[in-house]
Amino acid sequence: MYHYVRPIMQSKYPNIKGLEFADFSFQLDFLSENYNFVTAEEVIYSIKNQKKLSENSCWLTFDDGYKDHYDYVFPELKKRGIQGSFFPPAHAIKNNEMLDVNCIHFILACQNDIKSLNEDLENECYDRGISKKQFINLKKNFYISSRFDSADVRFFKNMLQHALPASVRKNVINKLFLKHVKQSPQEFSKKLYMTKDELNELIENNMFIGSHGSMHYWLDKLNKKNQELDIDESLEFLEDIGVKLSDWIMCYPYGGYNKNTLDLLNKKNCSVGLTVKPEIANLTQHNNLELPRFDTNDFPQKPV
Repeated sequence: MYHYVRPIMQSKYPNIKGLEFADFSFQLDFLSENYNFVTAEEVIYSIKNQKKLSENSCWLTFDDGYKDHYDYVFPELKKRGIQGSFFPPAHAIKNNEMLDVNCIHFILACQNDIKSLNEDLENECYDRGISKKQFINLKKNFYISSRFDSADVRFFKNMLQHALPASVRKNVINKLFLKHVKQSPQEFSKKLYMTKDELNELIENNMFIGSHGSMHYWLDKLNKKNQELDIDESLEFLEDIGVKLSDWIMCYPYGGYNKNTLDLLNKKNCSVGLTVKPEIANLTQHNNLELPRFDTNDFPQKPV
């Protein structure tokens, strides 16, 4: 599982959490020597026909539809004859609009002092009607570390991804983005995401494009009706760029899904669902809509 892949230290945002392009190239060397790359179509065929994949199979997936994937990942994969599977959130591509998740990433990349950011967040909450008692309760529930983030960072992300009411979140995100990134989200989005034409080029060159929802929501935090609306919007987008929906793949934003999600995907004939659980996917044991994935950080990225 990959997200940002770029020459990070030479970029305008050297603190963005991602993978240096040189390290990506090294990791492909490592994976080529130790694993056998498979395509999305081979995974789908294996599941449908209960056939084993080759020994030590490796499937490359790229989330969020970043321009990085077109500028750096795609040429490298094409040169090596490797297929990648790309999962763009439909709304960001269609409407040239920054997703909240990416606004948060670049706010964090532009302000190293997370304590100061959380103070800004707290003050913005009070200005928008969140009481001190409510804020303390939110901190009790969401101030907890995760696999890759400290408790301070995780709290900042949780609050602006889903914990606060939607209207409050959006206003706070926009204000903090303008303050710390010093650009409008609308202008920034033009440089961050792939275009439909670029996605078409990936398809023409045998890359696979799947669904990452439309708005990059935590699907498990939506009711079933809103989940279906978001999934349907993403499928309409895939059809619009020429993806055949006979064998489509869902990549859950944030890894969030629930029984409602699985019911909807079964109804819509989804072939594969991708989580963020860090395990080896066993196609004979795992539910095909709940396949785990390792992160790039779980494999060597540079010579030791």
